[in-house]
Amino acid sequence: MERHFHEEFKTLREKLFQMGLLVEGAMEKAMDTILERKGELVEAVLTDENLINQLEIEIDEKGHALFALAQPVAGDLRLLTMILKINTDLERMGDHAVNIAEKGQYLLGQAPLKTDFPIGKMADSVKKMVRDALDCFMNENVELARKVLQSDDEIDDFNDQLYEVMATLMEKDPPAVRRALNYMIIGRNLERIADLANNIAEDTIYLKQGKEVRHHFEKK
Repeated sequence: MERHFHEEFKTLREKLFQMGLLVEGAMEKAMDTILERKGELVEAVLTDENLINQLEIEIDEKGHALFALAQPVAGDLRLLTMILKINTDLERMGDHAVNIAEKGQYLLGQAPLKTDFPIGKMADSVKKMVRDALDCFMNENVELARKVLQSDDEIDDFNDQLYEVMATLMEKDPPAVRRALNYMIIGRNLERIADLANNIAEDTIYLKQGKEVRHHFEKK
């Protein structure tokens, strides 16, 4: 029974990692609809989302079955709870990637926005956070998890800068308002993906050290 339980755990982790790779790919394609003006990638993002949703259901069903049948305790219970939380976080990241692609699709039909804001750099930083968050979970790496948490402030700064740049642009160029608003929404979606990556890092620290670091609170 115990051997079967740990094999099921291994399968869940592998599916979770596969889901994370799909999320990274969806983010990459969503941003390329904007940065490279590749409208054909919108459908590819929607395809990725379907695969992400399918994995989310599989992980959720298998995870809850393990709760009911194996009745895990202590460390195993904590890990299973974390897997189910990360499963939800990754599914939400996929939703945000779709939102970005849809905004990119709108922008494709418009003249390029005249701005030097490095939204590509912001997206790259978010993608690195997602990748590092997955790695810190898979390898139970607390040091890397803490680096993910530190990166969150950088994304918040990017989003604040984007808001200021777009607000100024809208004042100077009223016809650009709708395009600027779409950029602000894209920035907000990137920020939310970073927040979800943050959740994974926080849960990794809790898993390994039993320390609560959400909201900058840490039990001594």
